[in-house]
Amino acid sequence: SAEKPDMQVPSPDASQAVDRRFEDKIIISLLYQEGEREPKLTFGPVSVANRDELDDRLADLAARNPQVQVVLRADRRLPYGAVRGVMELIATHKLSKLQVVAELGEAP
Repeated sequence: SAEKPDMQVPSPDASQAVDRRFEDKIIISLLYQEGEREPKLTFGPVSVANRDELDDRLADLAARNPQVQVVLRADRRLPYGAVRGVMELIATHKLSKLQVVAELGEAP
């Protein structure tokens, strides 16, 4: 039968939903590009065109959640200066929970 059962559904005073808009962790990747001066950048799963765009995304993230953990993944073929520049950019937004991981590719 298509009858609706008589059911009482509780109605809590406050929402029990968890707001997932604020990231607990973001992964920024620096990838080596053969023949290019600058590494390819990603912010989470999204490609970032340049450091200015990364700067904007970090500013927005820091405003929303200054305690976010930032994981910086860097291709080991990149020069240290490229990695340090992004580390300094992260520091300008006072994001102090930083983890640096060197991986991918063969060392030069």
